[in-house]
Amino acid sequence: MARDNAQRKHRVSMLDIATAAHVSPSTASRALNGHPKVSDEARKAVLDAAEKLGYVRNLGAASLASSQSNTIGLLIRDVGNQFYGGLASHVQAETDRYGFDLLLATGGDSVESQMRAVRNLLGHGVGGIIIASGRVAAQVADYAAKFVPTVVLASGLELPSLNSVRIDPQMEAKLAHIVVDHGHRNIAVTASSDSLASALHARIANFLTELIVAGAETTIISLANDDTDIDKKIDEVLDSGATAIMAGNDSIALSVLEYLDSAGIACPGEVSVTGFDGIGPYRSSLFGLTTVEQPIDKLAHEAVKLMSRHLHDESPHTSQVLVRGRFIEGRTLGSVRGSAN
Repeated sequence: MARDNAQRKHRVSMLDIATAAHVSPSTASRALNGHPKVSDEARKAVLDAAEKLGYVRNLGAASLASSQSNTIGLLIRDVGNQFYGGLASHVQAETDRYGFDLLLATGGDSVESQMRAVRNLLGHGVGGIIIASGRVAAQVADYAAKFVPTVVLASGLELPSLNSVRIDPQMEAKLAHIVVDHGHRNIAVTASSDSLASALHARIANFLTELIVAGAETTIISLANDDTDIDKKIDEVLDSGATAIMAGNDSIALSVLEYLDSAGIACPGEVSVTGFDGIGPYRSSLFGLTTVEQPIDKLAHEAVKLMSRHLHDESPHTSQVLVRGRFIEGRTLGSVRGSAN
């Protein structure tokens, strides 16, 4: 069930912490601010109480109540990443259009850095948080939702406490279906070994479901973040007879294509490759990658619109919004030799 404003935690005061820690409010304040003239015992008691009560330091001297804040916090995985950087730009344009202020924080790929970023945004009194990350931890998103309306954007997380906006999974199923229609029956699919990669996990699950239902033989290429052994793993799936490789995103597809080129393996003559995201040069006809474009402008629009509804109490329940993408035919997907397709 959705959490309404009444169910969210109230702002914890310094008096609450002092009472729980059995110290004076001034001692509690000094302990939280790192003042040296506080005993180790008192400091530990205050910090433990603050953690237990869910204290959020008010860095901006503003209320946490969403009805009193016109600022939306955007937690982005990495602004240097072309996909997330593009999302951030479109979210900024949408918040400007709606008359909201935007406060940006980067969360990275660890639970600790993501939680720190969320607490930073809450501490600045944002009225809501949009989390644009395919690798956000569920406990981080759920924590944010305890305090303010929260929308996860382009993520694979599905929790009852969270609003979400993501690409329609039918686009992932469609891409797998197209690969099978080209006669491929032995298909390798890349997957992430990172437990936080919810967007990739959901996408790969959709790929595999469609491929298996279509009767294709599938092999999973499990990749770590550094992809240091991708060449060896590609060789292994090709030796096993794979004629197509479906990459979880365009960046991985590019790594696959670079290796095939260095190894003198023709694409799509010998092996077909598909990507996903279709951002920037990856959707260009000059690049020629067969992929699916995620419309980041529409994703951002739906996320801010959904947030606006919650901030104005027009949408009391959590919502899941799906956005259609666009198939880009490209030149990296071909028919299997000898196939009638």
